[in-house]
Amino acid sequence: MDHEIEAVARALYSAEDDAQVWDCEPEVIKQEFREFARTALAMLAQQRRQERYDRQAVVFPYAA
Repeated sequence: MDHEIEAVARALYSAEDDAQVWDCEPEVIKQEFREFARTALAMLAQQRRQERYDRQAVVFPYAA
């Protein structure tokens, strides 16, 4: 999971207009982007769970 967080953090960092070189940034900046990455990955997991739940067939008993 740490590798995934690091990869997403680097991608988010690279998307910034004024992004420099990741390896040259201070640790405080890297930690901020790792937090953004954790949040993004958690939101993605939540969305995927919701999509799986929405696809499940719902069976209602038929009363005639």
